[in-house]
Formats: sequence, C-alpha cells, structure tokens
Amino acid sequence: MQVQNLQIYDNSTAVSGNGPWIDVSNLVSLSVQINNFAAGTGTGGADIEVSNDPNVMIDGAGIGAPGSAPTLSQFASIPGSLGADSMLPAQTFSVKTTYVTKWGETTASAAASLAVTAGNYLLVAPAAPSASQAPYVTGYNVYVSLTGGAGTWVLQTGPQYQPQRLVDGIGTVGGTVNPLGPGQSTHFAISGALPLQQFFSMVNGFQQTQWVPPASDQSGGANSGVSVTQSTGFAASTDTTVAVWISSSNVMWTPSCMTWKFLRVAKGAATVVAYLEGQRG
Repeated sequence: MQVQNLQIYDNSTAVSGNGPWIDVSNLVSLSVQINNFAAGTGTGGADIEVSNDPNVMIDGAGIGAPGSAPTLSQFASIPGSLGADSMLPAQTFSVKTTYVTKWGETTASAAASLAVTAGNYLLVAPAAPSASQAPYVTGYNVYVSLTGGAGTWVLQTGPQYQPQRLVDGIGTVGGTVNPLGPGQSTHFAISGALPLQQFFSMVNGFQQTQWVPPASDQSGGANSGVSVTQSTGFAASTDTTVAVWISSSNVMWTPSCMTWKFLRVAKGAATVVAYLEGQRG
C-alpha cells in the first residue's frame, strides 16, 4: 500500500486560521500529528475537524453576489409587431439579481436601469455565475425598484406566481413568449427563483411584493466540520473511538475506525504545524 505523508496545516498559510479540507476517504488508516499543540490551548486549541458533507469545501461561506449588473432590454408582446399591444405605461425600472443555492440566497448584484417604452415589457437576461459559483447556483431571483432608492427593491420572481405551463406565445399569465426569436423562449409567471437558462419577462408589470434582497449572504450551508477535540483541545483519551497520545506540547491522534470523508486542522496558534499520515487502499 502507498503511504501518505502530508503537511496539512501551518498557521502562516492557513485561511482565517483554518487549514484546507483534505479528502481522506481513500485512506484505509490514518493518523494526525499536531506539533506545538499546547501553544493553542486556552484560545480554543488546534481543532481536528471531520465531515461527511460533500459540500464541505465551501466551508459554510456564501458564494457571493452576481459579479455584474443584469443585462436589460425590452420587447413588444407580439415579436415583430409594429405597435405595442399591452396597457403597461412607460416606466424606468432599476433591477438587481441574486443567486440561489440549495442553502439560500446571496446578496444582490449591482443595479442596472432601463426606460421601458409604453406598451413594452422589461426583459432581464440570466446572470452567468463565475467558475467558483457555478457548481452551487441553482437559479436566480429578480428584484426591481421604480426609484432606485434604498429600501425600494422588491422581489418579482416570488411565490405569489404559480407556474402554469401554457405555451401560447402572446404573453398571457403563465405563458411563454419568444422575444429573442424561434427557439429562444422565456417563461415568466413562475413560483420562486428562475433557472439560469431562462430570461425573466415582466409581462404583468411591476409587483409591489413584501420580499426585499437579503441583508447578508445566505447561500452557503453550515458546512464546518465536527471537532473531535471538543473545541478545547485534547486532555486525555476519554473517547473510546479516538486514540490520543499527548506530550507536553504535541498530539498524535489515531482514530480506531475511519468513517469520514473529509478532515482538516483548524484554529491553531501561530507556531502550530500538523501532518497527516495514512495508507491508501
């Protein structure tokens, strides 16, 4: 079997005091050695954290708002018509978007504004997430303000709309229109966030809803690991599933069974260094 010997923690390179998550699922046995462990005691110690959460790599942090303001345009409800046939007045809309993940919603993007001609509809293009955001984004929300002022942004892709899969081409509630041409349709009237592949059309005009953009980024899960050091540092081998050897300043931790996918060392003091040793299966 191939022996794994890897330095997994050094406070001088740790991000916010935490080492990177290491995938240990392919190790049939392992141990973690923490040098100068005692330097961290009294301030939380150097924790060894384990997790089976497949999304633990984002470490509970939000993915961040869309990186740019949304792209806005307008269209008549019947593509190619010479005159607009809706009763909507001319209005200037300011628009922000947010990303949605399975855990929650990001804060809002920068704003974009567009003066929409009377009788035309506002069209919002889906925002493209960055490479680091893309694995977690499941959809996006649209917030609109008529004044652009603080506290005036309200959700337009809200649960007050119920999806009705009516493909009628003329813009009735729940319908599908194709302002971008054949094969480029957009669905409006939807309950909740829009998929990233779909445009948002404000065919019902501005809706004064009760939902405002999140004040903080809620798009990350609670994905920190479980500390096997009880967040106070090892004192004795009291857990029957954990074997611990302690000197005056160093710790060797060898679990009696391997049931975790990810492992990291966190919150060590300035001089703490940690190593992972194990055998690949």
